[in-house]
Amino acid sequence: MVLFVSPLASSPSSGTVPTAVPEEPDSVPVFQPVDTDSLPAELTVSAVIDEEGYGLLMKQGARYQESHPELEIHWNRIEPEDADTDQEWLAIADQADVVLVPNEWIRLLAVSGKLSPVDTAFVGEAQSEQFDALISQVKWNLYLWGVPKDFDPYVLVWNRNVLEAVRSETDGMELPLKPEQWQSLPQKLRDAGLVSNWLAIDRKDPYALLAWLGAVTGEREDVLFEADAKTWGERPLEAALTLLAQEQAGIASAGPSEDPGFWPAFAAGRYAAAIVRNSEAEQAFRELPDSSSAALKIDRESWNSAFVWPGGTSFGLSSGSNNKEAAIGLIAEMTSEDNQWQNYLATDRLPVYRSLYEGSKDMLPVSVAVAQRFPNQATVSVEPGIPSRASLLKSLWFKWLAGGITLPDWRARWEASAGLLAELESDD
Repeated sequence: MVLFVSPLASSPSSGTVPTAVPEEPDSVPVFQPVDTDSLPAELTVSAVIDEEGYGLLMKQGARYQESHPELEIHWNRIEPEDADTDQEWLAIADQADVVLVPNEWIRLLAVSGKLSPVDTAFVGEAQSEQFDALISQVKWNLYLWGVPKDFDPYVLVWNRNVLEAVRSETDGMELPLKPEQWQSLPQKLRDAGLVSNWLAIDRKDPYALLAWLGAVTGEREDVLFEADAKTWGERPLEAALTLLAQEQAGIASAGPSEDPGFWPAFAAGRYAAAIVRNSEAEQAFRELPDSSSAALKIDRESWNSAFVWPGGTSFGLSSGSNNKEAAIGLIAEMTSEDNQWQNYLATDRLPVYRSLYEGSKDMLPVSVAVAQRFPNQATVSVEPGIPSRASLLKSLWFKWLAGGITLPDWRARWEASAGLLAELESDD
């Protein structure tokens, strides 16, 4: 991972500092204040983000800098796949004034002393505008340590033609599929003589696995992070994992980010179902020919479950910044209502302000009217140790799909990792 480290300004961003005036012989030194507001304050922003989002972020930052000539902003993009360990994330916070990271990393950085509270970045009604699914992931010890920028949950996408081919008089296979229909889907494809994979899912993203488990079981997507002995056995989670183990041969483990031909192949029938980011599905439906997109259907029924992992990102303020006031101002602007809407129009990542959904029902796929539905529910799993468990889940998930470990091995290692979760301090 290559990081660009910007030299931080050695002087404060506001206030005065004394400077000496050459003294005359036998006179007492005279000091005069210098207005440091006229001096440029340097800020380094490190963003864990893809190229498309980074380009838009830099444009928004350039507009902000035009109206703030006292600032000099250095931008640094980190490929999301290159930041995968605690040490890498801690280093990112050490080498910047402002960081943009996935929500689940905010608490780890906060308890490690790498972040400062950002409560003052919520201007006006900004804090009350936030969804519980997002704000709960950046809150710790009564303080807010991150300012949500956007979110991008997973959705299921189905091939209508493939489902129609396996439909029977006794089983209509109507969406959303029931758990027992999921269990029978791979065999139905074989019986129909279809070579379609029954599921396409990103083997490198543990949250894709959580999204699929939530869609199949109807339970919280973070239930695996809370797993105990009662979670297994006869519960839907056990049956869903067993299905993955028994039908590994029919799983395609590459997503649209790895395969440029993913969506045309999907429309042609290569996959029966796929777990993808909502933004990926939205963009694909606009870009595919009508005849191809008509074969596919986005299924957001799982968003009605008790909790959906939002896939959000937030800005954080480095505790080592020498220009915290200037950094807070930049964070507030980057998460402004106008910028959020621009982000949505350009990338399909969802905005975090409730008010933006009130007059945009035809454009935004989320309903915010029901208090106990996504994204209005807080997550249970917000412990600082969640990133470590997610990293372990990613490793086990990858090895499992590759046939390197069995389901009992996977389950035993996962249960043994429960101690990775740190003890929470008082939160409310």
